[in-house]
Amino acid sequence: MVRVPDKAVKHIMRRHRDWIELLNLKTEEEVRTFIASILAQPDEIHRDRVRVDVRYFIRKLDSKFLCVVVVGEEVVTAYLISLDKYVKYKVGRWA
Repeated sequence: MVRVPDKAVKHIMRRHRDWIELLNLKTEEEVRTFIASILAQPDEIHRDRVRVDVRYFIRKLDSKFLCVVVVGEEVVTAYLISLDKYVKYKVGRWA
Protein backbone atom coordinates (compact mmCIF):
# COMPACT_ATOMS: atom_id res chain seq x y z
CA MET A 1 0.00 0.00 0.00
CA VAL A 2 1.48 3.34 -1.07
CA ARG A 3 1.52 6.03 1.62
CA VAL A 4 1.06 9.76 1.06
CA PRO A 5 3.13 11.25 3.91
CA ASP A 6 2.65 14.73 5.34
CA LYS A 7 6.15 15.68 4.18
CA ALA A 8 5.24 14.97 0.55
CA VAL A 9 1.94 16.85 0.75
CA LYS A 10 3.64 19.89 2.27
CA HIS A 11 6.35 19.78 -0.43
CA ILE A 12 3.73 19.54 -3.19
CA MET A 13 1.70 22.42 -1.76
CA ARG A 14 4.86 24.56 -1.57
CA ARG A 15 6.52 23.70 -4.88
CA HIS A 16 3.79 22.51 -7.26
CA ARG A 17 0.84 24.83 -6.72
CA ASP A 18 0.09 24.99 -10.45
CA TRP A 19 -1.92 21.76 -10.55
CA ILE A 20 -3.43 22.35 -7.12
CA GLU A 21 -4.81 25.67 -8.30
CA LEU A 22 -5.88 24.17 -11.64
CA LEU A 23 -8.03 21.66 -9.74
CA ASN A 24 -9.17 24.25 -7.21
CA LEU A 25 -7.91 22.22 -4.26
CA LYS A 26 -7.59 24.21 -1.05
CA THR A 27 -6.38 22.00 1.79
CA GLU A 28 -3.69 19.43 2.41
CA GLU A 29 -6.41 16.82 2.89
CA GLU A 30 -7.92 17.62 -0.55
CA VAL A 31 -4.46 17.24 -2.13
CA ARG A 32 -3.87 13.94 -0.28
CA THR A 33 -7.29 12.62 -1.35
CA PHE A 34 -6.70 13.55 -5.00
CA ILE A 35 -3.28 11.88 -4.99
CA ALA A 36 -4.82 8.78 -3.39
CA SER A 37 -7.40 8.68 -6.21
CA ILE A 38 -4.58 8.69 -8.79
CA LEU A 39 -2.77 5.91 -6.95
CA ALA A 40 -6.00 3.88 -6.89
CA GLN A 41 -6.93 4.52 -10.53
CA PRO A 42 -4.06 5.92 -12.60
CA ASP A 43 -4.33 6.29 -16.34
CA GLU A 44 -0.83 4.76 -16.60
CA ILE A 45 1.95 3.45 -14.38
CA HIS A 46 5.59 3.47 -15.44
CA ARG A 47 8.78 2.21 -13.80
CA ASP A 48 12.04 4.12 -13.83
CA ARG A 49 14.67 2.69 -16.21
CA VAL A 50 17.47 3.14 -13.66
CA ARG A 51 15.93 2.99 -10.19
CA VAL A 52 13.81 -0.12 -9.74
CA ASP A 53 12.15 1.31 -6.61
CA VAL A 54 10.68 4.33 -8.47
CA ARG A 55 7.25 4.34 -10.14
CA TYR A 56 5.36 7.11 -11.93
CA PHE A 57 1.55 7.19 -11.64
CA ILE A 58 0.09 9.28 -14.46
CA ARG A 59 -3.28 11.01 -14.75
CA LYS A 60 -4.22 13.01 -17.86
CA LEU A 61 -5.54 16.49 -17.03
CA ASP A 62 -6.74 18.30 -20.13
CA SER A 63 -3.61 18.98 -22.22
CA LYS A 64 -1.18 18.09 -19.43
CA PHE A 65 -0.34 15.07 -17.30
CA LEU A 66 -0.07 14.87 -13.53
CA CYS A 67 2.87 12.69 -12.55
CA VAL A 68 2.86 11.25 -9.01
CA VAL A 69 6.32 9.93 -8.12
CA VAL A 70 6.50 6.98 -5.74
CA VAL A 71 9.76 5.74 -4.24
CA GLY A 72 9.39 2.38 -2.55
CA GLU A 73 5.94 2.60 -1.03
CA GLU A 74 5.85 6.37 -0.45
CA VAL A 75 4.80 9.34 -2.57
CA VAL A 76 7.62 11.87 -2.77
CA THR A 77 6.17 14.48 -5.16
CA ALA A 78 3.55 15.20 -7.82
CA TYR A 79 3.91 17.64 -10.69
CA LEU A 80 2.45 18.60 -14.05
CA ILE A 81 4.21 17.68 -17.27
CA SER A 82 3.48 18.78 -20.81
CA LEU A 83 2.87 16.42 -23.72
CA ASP A 84 6.44 17.08 -24.94
CA LYS A 85 7.89 16.12 -21.56
CA TYR A 86 5.57 13.08 -21.39
CA VAL A 87 6.90 11.83 -24.73
CA LYS A 88 10.50 12.51 -23.66
CA TYR A 89 10.02 10.58 -20.38
CA LYS A 90 8.23 7.73 -22.15
CA VAL A 91 11.19 7.32 -24.50
CA GLY A 92 14.05 7.99 -22.10
CA ARG A 93 13.13 7.67 -18.45
CA TRP A 94 10.26 5.23 -18.09
CA ALA A 95 10.49 1.49 -18.63
